[in-house]
Amino acid sequence: MLDLSFLIREALKKGASDIHISAGAPPAFRINGELFSSDLKETTPGDTLEVLLQFMDPSERQIFEEKKEIDLSVSIPEAGRFRVNAYRQRGHITITLRIVDSTIPEAESLGIPQEIISLCRARRGLILITGPSGSGRSTVTASLVNRINTERPCNIITIENPIEYIYKNEKAIVNQREIGIDAFDTLSALNSALRQDPDVIASGMINTGEEIEAAIKAAETGRLVFASLFTMGAVQTIEFLIDMFPAQKRKQAANRLANVLRAVFSRQLLRSLDNELVSACEILISDNSVKEMIRDNRTAQLKEYIEQNSCKGLITMDDSIFALCEKAAISPEEAVEAAFDQEKMEERCQLLLSRSG
Repeated sequence: MLDLSFLIREALKKGASDIHISAGAPPAFRINGELFSSDLKETTPGDTLEVLLQFMDPSERQIFEEKKEIDLSVSIPEAGRFRVNAYRQRGHITITLRIVDSTIPEAESLGIPQEIISLCRARRGLILITGPSGSGRSTVTASLVNRINTERPCNIITIENPIEYIYKNEKAIVNQREIGIDAFDTLSALNSALRQDPDVIASGMINTGEEIEAAIKAAETGRLVFASLFTMGAVQTIEFLIDMFPAQKRKQAANRLANVLRAVFSRQLLRSLDNELVSACEILISDNSVKEMIRDNRTAQLKEYIEQNSCKGLITMDDSIFALCEKAAISPEEAVEAAFDQEKMEERCQLLLSRSG
């Protein structure tokens, strides 16, 4: 039988971010982005079933039986909180546990620039937190929301799937809604939030045109809205949002987005030379020039605009990556692999090496 308590202790001791439990293989840990197999014996189908049953109530068991997969958020005494995903593969159950810090990190400790942190004082608008899986979108959002929680009295509504961090009410009231438990889905939660007298709405992933429109509408009504996407970079994010609307509505959607957008903060985590994870980011803060480019379908020009306005705290992802390479925080190979324009990054890294050589 799999000793879950021992497995979790080992994961915490090793500084793992995730635990993988799959029938027919030993449990594995993801540490600093890399997957390592443990020295434990292979997990049986009975082991994975037994572990999953510990996490689910009867209604969640029914959901899993119907959908063959489920997302959960669980608290384990003396171990902490975990985001759990379980699914069937080849007829057996596989489980991934994401370890969630019990304390919400300070924004500065995550490397979030002051240009983004300062937007926590904004009273309205749309702030987009984007990046690939594992880039810490939910942690970034939680740190910014908690900054608001500690600084001003307001009503904050979070829409999460599932809930990860637990907020303690400070100056604000934080109402956390979990999809599947407290709300039917993200769209209905966004729409109903407008009737709940919110000052701040923090949504998890928005993936459909209806969810995107609901987030924009919430910002249009004078609320500060945070939303997450899997997109990378300001240009891709803005084009994705507009393209999710029907062709005949895209011009109107671009106008609406331009009116409410406050910032796009894209982030990815790279492996350092010390085998740790470091943050690279792209920052776009909206102003009148940005609004005009969005309205006029000139989003391709945003990259050049970001490059030309570094004095305002804007930065492209590739410039952020290259800065890490210049500081010898990451290898040239890592920089090229993570870059949007890999050919140009390779040229920049080669020039850097020739100068240092």
